Amino acid sequence: MATPARPRSSASASFPRARRIRKRADFVRIQNGGHRVTTRHLLILVAAPSAATPRGGARRGKARGAALGESGAAAVPHSPSAASRLGLVASRKVGGAVARNRAKRLLREAFRRFPELFPDRVDIVVILRTGAGSLGLEDVLAELRSVVPVVRRRARDALAASPPIATAARGADERAAGDPAPPARG
Repeated sequence: MATPARPRSSASASFPRARRIRKRADFVRIQNGGHRVTTRHLLILVAAPSAATPRGGARRGKARGAALGESGAAAVPHSPSAASRLGLVASRKVGGAVARNRAKRLLREAFRRFPELFPDRVDIVVILRTGAGSLGLEDVLAELRSVVPVVRRRARDALAASPPIATAARGADERAAGDPAPPARG
């Protein structure tokens, strides 16, 4: 008799799209301008979210059109209580496909189960280094816990250096609502 298929993990244990960094442009932005924290097996890059980064998981189609302004930028600014997003990069230096996927799965698990290790309201890219494929969950957690204060400091620096998103988005919303643009100075 065949064994029944195991049910997929519940939604609470999933890694929702709104928490992922998926676009190449976001990876490049964070890798070029992010604040760096290094450990033996991880390079952690922390950056403030861009003004055009949609938060909240609007789906493509009609709902997406309502959430985006005419220019394609997000009409709703990044809320202060929003959770951080995670992107992972693993080259062949980490190991074969099995080792790379296992290491990324362990980091996603740490991101999901231990949110206190990661600061809120920032984009985080973790680049796995040589040897990360042989780590276990406890090893990953130990490396992350050892740099929590530094990562939080880098997140504060990144948020302080970024332009205020809410002000720019509010001005665009007001102009889109029919208010005239502010007069040009000069």
